[in-house]
Amino acid sequence: MIDDSTVAVMLELIQGEGGIFMQDISQIKKLEKTLKEKKLLLIVDEIQTGVYRSGNFLISQYFEIKPDIITLAKGLATGIPIGVMMTSKKDIFTFGDHGSTFGGNHLSTTVSCKVLDILEKYSNIGTLQENIKFFDSYLLYFMNKYPNLFIQKNGHGFMQGLVLKDDTKLNELINSSLKNGLLILKSGKNIIRFLPPLNITKKEMIKGFKRFENSIIEILK
Repeated sequence: MIDDSTVAVMLELIQGEGGIFMQDISQIKKLEKTLKEKKLLLIVDEIQTGVYRSGNFLISQYFEIKPDIITLAKGLATGIPIGVMMTSKKDIFTFGDHGSTFGGNHLSTTVSCKVLDILEKYSNIGTLQENIKFFDSYLLYFMNKYPNLFIQKNGHGFMQGLVLKDDTKLNELINSSLKNGLLILKSGKNIIRFLPPLNITKKEMIKGFKRFENSIIEILK
């Protein structure tokens, strides 16, 4: 699809609303090589995947690529509105070239710096990765125990989804979970999406997944 009018390719390495589908690493590396050869920009949207959501600070690190531009928001200031564009290109902007409603201000940047300090420590001591493995093992448990309900697991880190064999069960499971005190999301037509807080504890995960299993049992009656 690249032609003379192309200046960049922008993509999510894990699609959020599109189904928690993770891109193929080898294909992304091939794309990066092609874009560098053609002197075109690679832009990665890390608004959902960034700030340790995937386990790494950036999912780009897991893919071992170096985008020219990365966008961040959401978890960067734990709910306080902020947006960031990072680029390896220097001397692109001068003062006044670019403005942003949710860019830098004293409140959002102070909160963001504090959040990054906390999450960096949380990652460095290994707690984040340990909890992600625990979370992942639970999703595999549901996959193996309920093969007639779930056909595969998508995503990475604390951004994952379970794909339902029957999409008519999607709203049933979401509503049943809500009734049991568990808030989960949907993605696409047949995917249950899990986006837990990065500081969730094992005790909280056990409680949440117990409620999820009770909800499964209810809809399968």
